[in-house]
Amino acid sequence: MGGIFANRESLMHIVLWRRLDREGHDVCRYSEISDGWNFEGVAVFDHAGSAANLSYSVSCDRDWRSRSAAVSGWIGETVFNLAIEREHAANWRVNGTIDPALAGLDDIDLGFTPASNTNAIRRMNLSEGAGTDCVAVWLDTEDWAVKRLPQSYHRIGQRTFAYVSPQHDYRATLVTDEFGVVVEYPGLWTAISRN
Repeated sequence: MGGIFANRESLMHIVLWRRLDREGHDVCRYSEISDGWNFEGVAVFDHAGSAANLSYSVSCDRDWRSRSAAVSGWIGETVFNLAIEREHAANWRVNGTIDPALAGLDDIDLGFTPASNTNAIRRMNLSEGAGTDCVAVWLDTEDWAVKRLPQSYHRIGQRTFAYVSPQHDYRATLVTDEFGVVVEYPGLWTAISRN
């Protein structure tokens, strides 16, 4: 059957979240592609009293190692465009310029969406009881700059992870669904629809 639903079989997972710390929503679609995974979505939220509307797309290899991310939209009256790309095995380009501080990192974490916890969770593939420290290529929503973000994940149950972000003094138990998408992000996000 053709028409607008012709590519429906390629969809893997769709999630709609509601933001808990301020007004906002995010919707994301995870898809398997020929050489890996892609997820793309749109987040609309209040940012410091201004409306924000950001579209994002993240590409990962077959092992969920992040390859690139693109973010575009606006935050209040400010137009925002960002491109993060892995160059070869270790280096990252941010809007075309190599950032040596990001060398060797595996995961992209877009600070305005819970969607980008999935790539880390799926890549690490921790067994129950196991944990690890890692550092992500992180988009900081305080100044909208790309930085390093130390964090740790410890799998404490089939679908639960003890998550720590030391930089923010944040500790929480993240609850995921069977795909590895965070459905409960205490104080920040909750999933309200999944398919």
